[in-house]
Amino acid sequence: MPKVINIIGEKSNVGKTFVIEGLIRELRSRNLSVATIKHDIHEFDIDKKGKDTYKHREAGSETIIISSSSRLAIIKELKEETKFYDLINIAIDKDIILVEGYKKSNLRKIEVYRNGVSSKIITPKNNLIAIASDVNLRLDNILVVDKNDFKELANLIEKEEDFKFENYQ
Repeated sequence: MPKVINIIGEKSNVGKTFVIEGLIRELRSRNLSVATIKHDIHEFDIDKKGKDTYKHREAGSETIIISSSSRLAIIKELKEETKFYDLINIAIDKDIILVEGYKKSNLRKIEVYRNGVSSKIITPKNNLIAIASDVNLRLDNILVVDKNDFKELANLIEKEEDFKFENYQ
């Protein structure tokens, strides 16, 4: 089973994506396979006007699959949001799954804190692996790591237990 780690922040623009990008590069340099799951609270569109898949969707197709020898993408119209654990199942073959968003999940978390943007830590201590920050926070019994120290953050992730579905449902 993979390790599934939630990267969260109190607000937008704290640097979650920056930390995830650095972690992906560091974990891949260790020959680990990585998947990411990004939660978006807004409607999003990955298709481009004029492309065949866009034309298929505009014509009424409710599921569009595009496949090549190196990539697969599925665009599916939904009546309700896919359950988070079903998304994890899609990436279960990877060593590490990094999740951006899903702040209220019971996953173990690295919380990103950015000076001038963040105002508080929002993760309960029992779910917190560490705070990745651009300032030296002094917090009781909470590990604070420089948000640019991807090696240390990756070390912490590698020490975490593998994901167990029964602990999170």
